[in-house]
Amino acid sequence: MQDINIIKSPVMVGLDPGLVKMILFIAGGIVFLILVVFLIKKFWKSRSKDKGNQLTPAIPPYKLALGELDRLCQKDVIDPKPFYFDLGGLIKRYVGGSYAMNALEMTTQELVKQIRFTGMDRALIMEVSQFLNVSDPFRYGPMVPDLSQVKKDLASVRQLITGMEQDLESQRALVQQSLPQQASSKQSLALGPEETP
Repeated sequence: MQDINIIKSPVMVGLDPGLVKMILFIAGGIVFLILVVFLIKKFWKSRSKDKGNQLTPAIPPYKLALGELDRLCQKDVIDPKPFYFDLGGLIKRYVGGSYAMNALEMTTQELVKQIRFTGMDRALIMEVSQFLNVSDPFRYGPMVPDLSQVKKDLASVRQLITGMEQDLESQRALVQQSLPQQASSKQSLALGPEETP
């Protein structure tokens, strides 16, 4: 029996598997906590940005247009082409902001077609159409207007914007007047014919 050698238990070489599992588990927990903190901060920042955007009051299109028109009046007109681009853009931005349409992306013909559906006074529609059609060759063509024409166009654009704003205000006033009448008619219908006050 001397030929039989006793088998010894295996000897551990390297790291203990239990220790490796514990290290990986702790590292995973730390990574998970970092990810959770990152996501919470990101959510918190996006929420605070949304609140900041809600608190800034929107400037009405009429005030923006008048301010931009005043800046154009103060600017020296050296080259009328960029000036007429600015002037046409001003009208399109005002119409787009006031009537909730993407007027900057429209051609003159598309814009005039869309304005007809807004309820704007027909005389104003014709004036807007006429101004844009007259200024299109200055913006897109080789025609160059006189400087006296530039001053006249500034005054006409101011009148156009003021006229459109007055037309909008009259439309808003009509809507405000019709709301109480609609509410009282709905109330009388809800009460019935015998219960009306």
